Amino acid sequence: MNHISKTIHSCRNCGSLHSHWDNCVPPAMHVEPGEVFSLTSPDASNGALSRHSSAADIATIDFNKLDPLCGPIYVEGAKPDDTLKVDILDLQLGDWGWTGLMPDFGLLAGDFKQSYFRSFDLTSGSVDLFGVAFKLQPMLGVLGVAPAAPGPHSPIPPTRAGGNLDVRYMNAGATLYLPVYNEGALLSGGDGHALQGEGEISGTAIEAPMTATLRVEVIKGSPPLRAPVLDMSTSSYTETEYRNFLGVQPDLFRAAQDACRFAVDALSRSLGVEPYEAYAIMGMVGELRIHEIVDKPNWVVGCMLPRTLFARG
Repeated sequence: MNHISKTIHSCRNCGSLHSHWDNCVPPAMHVEPGEVFSLTSPDASNGALSRHSSAADIATIDFNKLDPLCGPIYVEGAKPDDTLKVDILDLQLGDWGWTGLMPDFGLLAGDFKQSYFRSFDLTSGSVDLFGVAFKLQPMLGVLGVAPAAPGPHSPIPPTRAGGNLDVRYMNAGATLYLPVYNEGALLSGGDGHALQGEGEISGTAIEAPMTATLRVEVIKGSPPLRAPVLDMSTSSYTETEYRNFLGVQPDLFRAAQDACRFAVDALSRSLGVEPYEAYAIMGMVGELRIHEIVDKPNWVVGCMLPRTLFARG
């Protein structure tokens, strides 16, 4: 089959971005199974923030404009109960990105009320986090299809149709399998990240403009998927040495919060930074893991941080 390259050139006014999931949004492009195409999307703020923005700017961010969706892509031949196979062939970052703390957002939003903003130059392939260098790991935060139920549906919560999954291994070389609920599948994507930890703890990673090159196939005759499935590799993440802060609670969410609180306190002391700055780092490099979930009444969640962040203490 010939792979014909098509590109959506996304901008704020070109008509290929939409603000919500809805099976009534007209397709921006039609592709045949096997075709290669690209989605070019802005950062998660949809251009509301720039490299020169401030904490005051992020404090007034309009959540209704976050995570704009590029698409939808109509895949010829895709029908409800089919499976859409999406190969992520390449991810190209823009030259800058940002992270920050937004009001009432993130795992510890109740602990950190202040806003925070920091921009990064992404042209060197790595970023400096208070004296510690981390290699960029481009990944696509949002990739999904229109849900079966009529919209509009917010792009921020993930669903069984995919969407804002924020799995940090959704990078070049990964394959995402999605249930199809509508004719043509109606695939959309966006929310590029230059570096994200497991769980996107603070609410943001390094948010960046991105061009994602994708290929789609339609799988017929298999049992319908009940939720997305991801084929992925962890090989590009070379960290092997961690300091792991454990939260032990009868509630998994509270255990995760405790683990992150303990990690923030220790990281703030080690780096000599404000606690909110340490918390912001968590969204970029922290890793939340469920370690134990069978011995009631308490369960164990770990917040793992690279030990290089603690080299000073």
